[in-house]
Amino acid sequence: MSLSRRSFLAGAASLIAAGASNAATPRRSPAIDSHVHVWASRPEGPTSVQRFPFAEGARVPPGLDASVETLLRRMQANGVARTVLIQVIHYKWDNRYLVDCLHRFPGKFAGVCRVNPEDPNAPDALSSWTRQGCRGVRLSPAADATGDWIRGPLMAPLWQRCEQLRVPMTLLLPASRLPDIVPLLERHPDLTVVIDHMADCPVGDEAALAKLLALARYPRVFIKVTHMWSLSQQVYPYRDTDGMVARVRDAFGSRRIMGGTDWPIKPELVSYEQRLALYREHLPFLNAEERKDVLYRTVQHVWPLDVA
Repeated sequence: MSLSRRSFLAGAASLIAAGASNAATPRRSPAIDSHVHVWASRPEGPTSVQRFPFAEGARVPPGLDASVETLLRRMQANGVARTVLIQVIHYKWDNRYLVDCLHRFPGKFAGVCRVNPEDPNAPDALSSWTRQGCRGVRLSPAADATGDWIRGPLMAPLWQRCEQLRVPMTLLLPASRLPDIVPLLERHPDLTVVIDHMADCPVGDEAALAKLLALARYPRVFIKVTHMWSLSQQVYPYRDTDGMVARVRDAFGSRRIMGGTDWPIKPELVSYEQRLALYREHLPFLNAEERKDVLYRTVQHVWPLDVA
């Protein structure tokens, strides 16, 4: 056999082998992460921490690298095109680090700020942060009496300002608080409202889940099907939560549910990569189109972001 023929056959064999290898490794699904926290830490060093000081009494996990630079590296390594940054409680109402991330990396992120819900000036604060690039606000009423402000008189102007600004209202709240927001949903039918972490409904708590499913009648309510690692009583991939997530999908439809990692909260329980794999590889009741909704299309509807 001539050298040229041997070279040709060797090259063809290499191409066939490469094709087989690619076929055996399916292309990774694109993703937009709907829920991530960042704060000034390594590798930015003490200078950035001084520029963006934590709120008094903040309980920041020591030694945890939650910088936006580290997040970007994780996104690139895992095929995450864009991310929604949720203001971390360590800063409370000071959203400057969040805004700094938005400005330094334009087009990579959408930002959801926090404002003090017990401050009468909260609507104006929201307007100010929106002018600086934020696209939504997050409120977190506690289950006990300290969260009763969600039923108070300061909510009406804040929700109205959200509606006027056309930015989503994002809520971190327990299922017991869901009935408290029904009057606000009734008064603001055109406002997009996002419920974080399925309202932290415990697995098997039918009464809590019923409160969440009851909100499906409001067409502009969206649900983050997240926090399975916290709600589950099993190990990864938390199969005991499949039934609850499926019922949320059935009630709201896949176009109103979205996945998210909640990185870097509790990294010792589950990695960033595993959190993404929950939506890419698990939740077996999702068909191909529903999986696209959960991975990126629903997030795009709420926070317009490109997956390219």
